[in-house]
Formats: sequence, structure tokens, C-alpha cells
Amino acid sequence: MKKIRIIICDDHPLITEGIHSFIVQKEDMEVVATANSGAELMDVLQKKHADILLLDVNLPDDNGVDLCVEVKKQYPEMKILGLSNFNERSVIVRMLNNGASGYLVKSESVQVVEQAIRHIYEGGVYFGKEAQKTLTSLTKTELLEIPPITKREKEVLQYLDEGLTSPMIAEKMFISSLTVDSHRKNLLRKFNVSKTINLLQKAKELGII
Repeated sequence: MKKIRIIICDDHPLITEGIHSFIVQKEDMEVVATANSGAELMDVLQKKHADILLLDVNLPDDNGVDLCVEVKKQYPEMKILGLSNFNERSVIVRMLNNGASGYLVKSESVQVVEQAIRHIYEGGVYFGKEAQKTLTSLTKTELLEIPPITKREKEVLQYLDEGLTSPMIAEKMFISSLTVDSHRKNLLRKFNVSKTINLLQKAKELGII
């Protein structure tokens, strides 16, 4: 019998151990490896082949949303199930846009995790109840409107929202004012707006900040 091979990447031992203990009881599933950081995950992926990756969205050294892109680029056949403590709609949508096949809030039961694994293994897309509620509140237009932004760009957005000037942001981020202005211009282009105030308004409407 062919087993569903799973890798768990989460920095909370209780989550990893809980899911691992549950999965080993299933005859048709196996956990081939675990990782507790983005760096460890990329190392593990070079050595172990898996069908499903359970990926924590908030890792100590990396952002699961960005990691999702990297993993899908290198291992396009792998299905990714995002795990998070939070039900943040911008994260759910960005994970979906970056190639994830599902998203669960960690308060879901292990039975739901099993159901999600089986569903996405068969080629489906699975969202937990909380994520579904969030997604149904978004219109199709909004889903298409959320552009992919980098970690740096999100940082700039947050500082702009706090009312900081380019030199002030540059100082906080240890980059030049010209680089900050370049990030700002990229954000204006991505969100299809011409003014910073409209950029911030749109980012808030889409739940990014």
C-alpha cells in the first residue's frame, strides 16, 4: 500500500508531536521528517521526498507565506497545507495565491488535519471552518486585487501607516532613503494607486496592514 508521505514544519513541539502521534496510527500515512524552522525545512526537503507539507505560517526565522513560494518553485508536485494560530485574511489569500492547497487554524482537531491531508492529496483544496468564513467575506475582485508583496515591502507599509517619513523608515530598516522610496514606488504600482494615502487605505481594506 502506497503511503501518504508527510513533512511537518512547525516550531511548536506540542503541535508537531500531536500531529505526528496521530498520523503514525494511520496505516496509509507516514511522517518522513519534521523541521522547526525555514532553514531546517529547506535542508530536509533536499534529503526527503514527501507528498504533503504541513507548513507553519509563522516560523522563527522565516515567513511561511514566502516559504510557500520557494517550496512550490523547487518542488511543484508537493501539496502545502498552511497552519497558523491566526485567521488573518491577507495571509490566507496570499498562501492561496502562492500555491498552498489549504489552510487551517491550529485550534482545529487532528481529525480535521487528517481530513485536510486526504483531501489535498487527492488534488482538492481544503480550508478549515474559520478560514472558510474569512474567505466567503471576500469578493472575487478582492481576491484578485491582493498583490504579492515582499517582507520588506510589508515592513515599509507598516511604517508608512505609522506616519514615518522615508528617512525615518530608512533609519529603522538600516537601508537608504532611496531604497525606501523604491519600495514605496513598487507598492504604488502593485496596488495601482498614485498616492501613499490611497495605498494605505487599500492595504487596510484588503487586510494586509
